[in-house]
Amino acid sequence: MLRGSEAADASFAYNRSDSDERNEADQMSRLRAVRKHFWSYVRGVLRGHPGARIESGVKLSGPGRYDLRRGSTVSKGAQMWVGDGATLVLSKGAKIGARTIVNVESGITIGADVRISWEVQLLDTDFHWTSSTSGRVRPHTSPIVIEEKVLVGTRSLVLKGVTIGRGSVVGAGSVVRRDVPPGTIVAGNPAEPVGEVADWGSAVS
Repeated sequence: MLRGSEAADASFAYNRSDSDERNEADQMSRLRAVRKHFWSYVRGVLRGHPGARIESGVKLSGPGRYDLRRGSTVSKGAQMWVGDGATLVLSKGAKIGARTIVNVESGITIGADVRISWEVQLLDTDFHWTSSTSGRVRPHTSPIVIEEKVLVGTRSLVLKGVTIGRGSVVGAGSVVRRDVPPGTIVAGNPAEPVGEVADWGSAVS
């Protein structure tokens, strides 16, 4: 049986060991995060976008122009294609979520501090030509503009010709076919207004 002083020493040794393990786990977690950020920035530099973060598994293809600005992020597994003569703009502080698909034939502009969640699709094209009964050919592609401080929820679909106004929120799983006024919350298929954003900064971090 341990005497009082021996028991205290044993308890101290146990607690110190437990604390050391927690500290080591925290340090390893921070180290992994630093490595992830470091290699994200390296990928940005290697792909000609210094200051942008490009995570692993990202695919950037097509002959068009990528304008990925400093402080922007493209998350793991995102796939993007930009056609000839088209431009994709990802502004400072904007983030493309994991496994999101972006297809650009006219142009897509994503404003500062926009958050695109995971598995979203941004498509500025129908991928084919259509014509009316009179024989008039309808345009199959039209630019998308997402203004500053917009949140697009997971698995949403944003279609050609849409402008999403500053500070708006698109609910998860929505299909956005028409313009969204600034500061508006939309949801559903097709997306319809369901509310207003009183304070974007407090509602969305």
